[in-house]
Amino acid sequence: MPALASILTLSIVAAGVFVPVFVIALILLKQVSRAFIIAAVFAAGATAGFLLAALAGHWAVGRAIATEIREAMLVAFATAGAVAGGVLAVWALEKNNKEAPWRR
Repeated sequence: MPALASILTLSIVAAGVFVPVFVIALILLKQVSRAFIIAAVFAAGATAGFLLAALAGHWAVGRAIATEIREAMLVAFATAGAVAGGVLAVWALEKNNKEAPWRR
């Protein structure tokens, strides 16, 4: 578990999420500042969701099953948590901002 929660792993997750979301938001919004805000908020939420879901998955799965199945379930937990964390972060941004960054 220490490798999963390392700074390097979290920064790779953040960068791996930030870059594609930034490119997509830049294509859709055509404004660098708004695309950066959306991508940064989503990446931060995805990183937090990844970490929390991985820790929860490690606790939930434990050592009850074979190693390969356990690792696959941990990846599924972490991926679902990253997506949920990113979506919740952008939703919170919309709820707390009078002028949402993605509206033109």
